Amino acid sequence: MLRCELSHFSNHNAIEKKLTNEEFNTTKNKRAICLIGGGHSHIAVIKQFGMHPIPGASLTLISPDALTPYSGMIPGLIAGHYAFKDCHIDLMKLCRWAGAQFVSGQIQAMDLQTKQVVCDQHPPVHYDLLSINTGSQPALHQIHGATEYGHPVKPIKNFIQGWQSWLESDRNSLRPQRVVVIGGGAAGIEILLAMHYKISRRYPKRSDFTLVCADRQILSTHNQQARNFFDRYLQSSGITVIRGKRVIAIDRQQLLLDDQTALHYDFAAWCIHATAPPWLKESGIQCDKKGFVLVDQYLRSISHPEIFTSGDAASFTPAPLPKAGIYAVRQGPVLAKNIAALIKNQPLSPYKPQRRYLSLLTTGDRYAVASWGSFFVQGKWVWHWKNWIDRSFMARYQSSLPDNNT
Repeated sequence: MLRCELSHFSNHNAIEKKLTNEEFNTTKNKRAICLIGGGHSHIAVIKQFGMHPIPGASLTLISPDALTPYSGMIPGLIAGHYAFKDCHIDLMKLCRWAGAQFVSGQIQAMDLQTKQVVCDQHPPVHYDLLSINTGSQPALHQIHGATEYGHPVKPIKNFIQGWQSWLESDRNSLRPQRVVVIGGGAAGIEILLAMHYKISRRYPKRSDFTLVCADRQILSTHNQQARNFFDRYLQSSGITVIRGKRVIAIDRQQLLLDDQTALHYDFAAWCIHATAPPWLKESGIQCDKKGFVLVDQYLRSISHPEIFTSGDAASFTPAPLPKAGIYAVRQGPVLAKNIAALIKNQPLSPYKPQRRYLSLLTTGDRYAVASWGSFFVQGKWVWHWKNWIDRSFMARYQSSLPDNNT
């Protein structure tokens, strides 16, 4: 089923490329707002534009995929609790509803002098105002062989395809399969436990799972109760945890740790710290040391005031923010408001991040924990609570889009 649903990516792109080429010239006489990436902030911008169009402005979204995943539901997709359509937003449909253009393409460069975005499958796209919400990707360049071997958790589409392909190839294997997840943060823990749940139910006693955590403790940004819970859960699930070790190299069959220990694997998932797409820094826009765009309190580039950046791609200069999806979601309404304000020459609104945020982590099955500061709860009801939150979010962009201009 998942394999069939993944084919929607290519089908949507082929159709929308034709539509874009036919309709693109209709926006030439308007102020051009261009969105790079179909992340959590930009879907809020598109919806707001559809409900309240900006007079004299056009909106264009550039994305390599017409279906964008909601990251909070991906562990549930891997575990088998959700269907593909449950946790993907149809950007083509959303753009068509909002009266926006959709350009299918991978970003190759930004020309800040001519104000053009260069794509691989489309003529350069001009902008008067630009917004970037492309997310991030695991920082693999410092690990020998990592760009060739293993499966980065982002882009999510590629990871899901790699995981599904491996599951199919593993179907007839008779020996235990060795799965290694590199990264002891929230993403690493949830992805690991989702895969463990899926394989353990399918092939009891035929899996060997290992987590490699560079820190001495897992979930370093969570409270002690959450860390203790998952320490016990991993141990009771028979999952090996290697702490305080870094992967320095990988080939087709094994990982090499910094103490020269070799770790054999059949499937390896990269869930390590994030880095930015290289074309951001190469464009000349001012970035931090990791390549993320430096933005002010208005989510606007400190070097190019006609460019906004949100989500993981942004480096918030008033105060450092974790690379967590909740920030991209909360930045969406502020970003939409400021894009409209800049076009209308009105004052901008500052983004005020919450000091703490609620973290909901799943254990593979329909069980979850919640933490917020020192607060901690666990149970099946927490999973159902999270499920309700996630499905309510998705409904905003799937079945319950309001009538335009209301």
